[in-house]
Amino acid sequence: MKLISKISLFFICCTGTNILFGQDAYFGDLDPGSDAPPFHSPNRPSTYEHPNDNRNTEAVYLNKYKEADISQNSLNETTKKYFSNIYNEEIIKFKVCIQKEDLLEDNHINTSCEISDAIQDAAFILKDKKNLQAIDLLDRYSKFKKTKNRTPRYPKNMLEFGETGYAVIEFDITEKGKIANEEVIEGWCGNVSSPFTEFQPCSFFNREALTALVKFKYKPSMLNNKPIYTKGVKHKFTFSLNPKLSKMKDEVDKAYDKVRNRIIDKDYDQAVSIAESYLEYDDIFHFEKARALYFNEEYLKASESLFSFIDSLDGEKYRYPEEVLLSSLIILVDSLYFAEQFEKIIDLDRNISFYIQEKPKFRRNLAMTSLYLGTSYVNLGYSQKGMYHLSIARKYAVSDEQVRYIDNVINQAANYL
Repeated sequence: MKLISKISLFFICCTGTNILFGQDAYFGDLDPGSDAPPFHSPNRPSTYEHPNDNRNTEAVYLNKYKEADISQNSLNETTKKYFSNIYNEEIIKFKVCIQKEDLLEDNHINTSCEISDAIQDAAFILKDKKNLQAIDLLDRYSKFKKTKNRTPRYPKNMLEFGETGYAVIEFDITEKGKIANEEVIEGWCGNVSSPFTEFQPCSFFNREALTALVKFKYKPSMLNNKPIYTKGVKHKFTFSLNPKLSKMKDEVDKAYDKVRNRIIDKDYDQAVSIAESYLEYDDIFHFEKARALYFNEEYLKASESLFSFIDSLDGEKYRYPEEVLLSSLIILVDSLYFAEQFEKIIDLDRNISFYIQEKPKFRRNLAMTSLYLGTSYVNLGYSQKGMYHLSIARKYAVSDEQVRYIDNVINQAANYL
């Protein structure tokens, strides 16, 4: 059954893009007075940062939200009640498990009882908390707090090669707030600015991460106002760079500008034709071709072109700035949604959720992407996961019109819970 999808698409068409989403939702005009075509959904890129382009509407829009506070909308009453019930039920299960372990109270934080995915999801929706630990769920405990931080040095060899990645360290916090038993438990290399990265194990960032961690200071965890020893604390160090798109050869660069100008002029067929002529010279033309196809409402073809662009990233993983890569994900989900390719959208859940969880500055940009992911889950019968992503969409919607629209979808989805 695709009830939600059909109603959603009908609502978009009947309400109209500008009325539904509002001008504030767009990346902005290409230049003053431009009538460049808007996307059907907000936050959709119309261009990307190019060395010869001082308009950079994508970068300007995304940077706007990097610098601003990440404001949130209040929760829909339906989702608030739904996730509150889940949270309370899972808390009861967790505490019953601890009682069965028969541990002393000051050792409850070292329980082996599992913290379920359901309560992790509920905590993120209700409290904006991620990666819950036992101490977050226990009474009479207060969690440790960091009082001194240290930024790690970027490893010189990784900087020279332009490599990025991250390291996760597990450690204990003593009763005096000092670090003990620190150990790297994960080390990964890959483009941390791309939602499509398949990270590879590596140890190149481990030493600098450890060097920085031992300089951290904490206020220790407390039980009944007494400091206690905390085991198994984790901290993730991310090592990132900000690549810029390199200049193309003159002829190719001119062709690129022609494609974008044809899109501005709404001559989508010609834009596709030019882009196809230069695919062998630069993979960015897959991206531009997809944009033209998307504007022309050829959604399935647009998604195919974007998949070709994504496949090309393996050989040029650091070439494109984050705005280009995130925009590719946003347009891809849009295209798949309007083509009713719900299974393929769900396949992108990990990519979307990574950005939602790890990069708060982009949550508002991904509000409608979360909506499409949520409705895809509901349409395929996964109501709980659907409600999770629909709730994220509402929290970070950028206009009252979006909020009302998402509420309409949530109320429909609630009928399937």
